[in-house]
Amino acid sequence: MSMYLDRNRILMSQAFIILYSLLASILGRSWKTFAVIIILFIVLSIVMSRRSKGPLGVKASPAEIELARRLYEEKGARELQMKDEGLASDLQEQSKALMSMNLIMIVGLAYFILFWRFIDPLYEFMAANVTSNELLAHFLAFLAYFEGYFVVNTVSAYVVSKRSGPMITINMPTEYIVSEKGIVYKGLISKTAIPFPLPEGVRVSLNERRKFVEIRKVNTKTDFRLRLYARNPKRLYTIIERYGLGSREPRQEGG
Repeated sequence: MSMYLDRNRILMSQAFIILYSLLASILGRSWKTFAVIIILFIVLSIVMSRRSKGPLGVKASPAEIELARRLYEEKGARELQMKDEGLASDLQEQSKALMSMNLIMIVGLAYFILFWRFIDPLYEFMAANVTSNELLAHFLAFLAYFEGYFVVNTVSAYVVSKRSGPMITINMPTEYIVSEKGIVYKGLISKTAIPFPLPEGVRVSLNERRKFVEIRKVNTKTDFRLRLYARNPKRLYTIIERYGLGSREPRQEGG
């Protein structure tokens, strides 16, 4: 279970648990507090994802990459995706991973709802056995509640991962550009940038028959695949090979 209990993850989780517990102890035990905590959790998750280093673990500015000399641009990728006969099978594989992720979320939400009623008994226990300070007793009760969520979430994620393997994410942008400095593609909300050269451990493959170039990074927890459908996949592959891989060996398949 060490992959789920790495030092950075523990420190980040504990910092948020303390923050939530302090806030909840001030607001008191009510469904209003429950709603505030859930909203805060969602907002912080969005903020953290935007501040993350990106899907390949390297952060880059989309504007900076777009200003560099453009080498390839694709705006009609959806058309090519619809013609890919093997896509349905790939998406089925991804759907299994999404179901696993949803299962973890459901388990966590069930804990939040079912164990919320135990905060009063926890408070009474803390007030009777640990401290007579009302605010501190409430803080410790909420702390125990959120620590329970952390344990449940970690264990459920571990169990699911042991059964299903790394979480598969296939990202298929409908529009993207490739410049000398990297790749920029459009998401649902904002643009994402991947700089060149690509990080170590990232693999690039070409499938001329299905008309895409795939940039892939696999570790113990995730299997991220950026699939770039292209009208001229060979040219795109050559560009990424030259600017993104340098001397590293690319991989060609399905040609």
